[in-house]
Amino acid sequence: MVSAEALGDAIDREVKEGLAYMFWGRLVALGTLALGAVLAVPLDRSGLYVAAIVAFGLLNALSFGLARSSRFATVATWSFVVIDAAILTYIFVTPSPFAVEGWTSQLNLRLPNFLYLGVFLVSMALTYSPALVVWSGAVTIIVWNIAYCWVATRPDSIAYGRDLLDGGLSDADIIALVLDPRSVSLINLSYQTMFLVLVTIILAIAVWRSRRLVRKQVAAEAQRSALSRYFSPNIVRELSSGSNGFGEPSLQTAAILFADMVGFTRVSEGLAPEDLVKLLKEYHARLATVAFAHGGTVDKYIGDEIMVHFGTPRPRKDDAARALACARDMLEQVRQWNEQRLASGEYPIEVGIGVHYGEVIVGNIGDERRLEYTVLGDTVNVASRLERLTRTIGTSLAVSEDLLIAAQAQSSNLGPTIEELRPDQMHFVRGRRRPIAVWYLPRAHKHEGRGVASRRQHSVPAQSKQVDPILPVTGTTTFDISRRLPPP
Repeated sequence: MVSAEALGDAIDREVKEGLAYMFWGRLVALGTLALGAVLAVPLDRSGLYVAAIVAFGLLNALSFGLARSSRFATVATWSFVVIDAAILTYIFVTPSPFAVEGWTSQLNLRLPNFLYLGVFLVSMALTYSPALVVWSGAVTIIVWNIAYCWVATRPDSIAYGRDLLDGGLSDADIIALVLDPRSVSLINLSYQTMFLVLVTIILAIAVWRSRRLVRKQVAAEAQRSALSRYFSPNIVRELSSGSNGFGEPSLQTAAILFADMVGFTRVSEGLAPEDLVKLLKEYHARLATVAFAHGGTVDKYIGDEIMVHFGTPRPRKDDAARALACARDMLEQVRQWNEQRLASGEYPIEVGIGVHYGEVIVGNIGDERRLEYTVLGDTVNVASRLERLTRTIGTSLAVSEDLLIAAQAQSSNLGPTIEELRPDQMHFVRGRRRPIAVWYLPRAHKHEGRGVASRRQHSVPAQSKQVDPILPVTGTTTFDISRRLPPP
């Protein structure tokens, strides 16, 4: 989980990056204003404004440089906000020496220059700092009110406010007063102040909410990252979606896959503890990657065994098909891994996989202090027995006919995989009344360089040597030739 300190540091870095966005954004805005001033007003009248814009840009460059490199970055940034607001206000209030004769500061207050203070304030939102937005808004409001009141209280100014309509003046006198070059409307000042206050509040809330959203997203991503170390991606999505767990255990259909490393006890005896852990990590990582790619849920690792189910936490229309495809890709992954191991002079790894499809109980199992999301039931037991059966019949993959029928009905892309499978004996599972039809993947190759041959070589295992928990049906050695899967 990301600590509050680390998250705060990340936000501070974003604030510094925001200063860069604000700087470049202002440069673009200032360049646009300068170009607009030159195009709209003759140069002899707009030259002073262009010079002021250039000077303002240089001032912002100085502010940005100090904020990025100085240890007094905060003080520099907040101080230059005051300087920027003061310079802008001075430019907007003071008449240009190139203006028409008789132009007054009072007339300047009637121009739309004030709106650029709003642009200045909006640009502060790019800093990603609510405090800086509030500070900029407060400074702008104070500076603008001081400048406006200074003009309104000049001896040659005629200030009027709400009392304009209550002073007994005629309509003509009111119009004449409003149009007088020396008049200053305090009503406009109240509207402008309210505008700046509202813009400041809205911007501060928007920036605050965006920071809060980022914090939530970072915290959620950190939580997902932590959960992903212990749960499969589909379980993580379910847990992080805002739901309160998975509720009570329920009955549903699912495909269960068990994959186990063959001869792990013998392998572990010849390895140092750290080498054994390394082998298991790589083994689990390779098989889990394949399982996740097919949308499977990795239930648990039991030593060198991995248990995966398909159809949890929510059933899908192709659970059996995905389980069969996953088993085939796991074998391919192990084959590729063995090529690398043999090239490095290491021994190959053999794996046995059993897959079954049927009803399971799925949900949280345990007590209030310790819950485990898992699946239970006959389907799980049969899948585990099928994995054990691979040792006896000398194959790497044993699946139930229930799974094959369901997979063939769910997908038309499994033709080659299904065609490679061959029927084996009917088998009884201990504790189960009805026998189960088993199909296996023939394995007749040898591992190069090691001479590890297949144990089955396509032969039917002798019943007298059957020691797997799945027992053969008495008097039955193979399927009846008429037993076929339905055509795809």
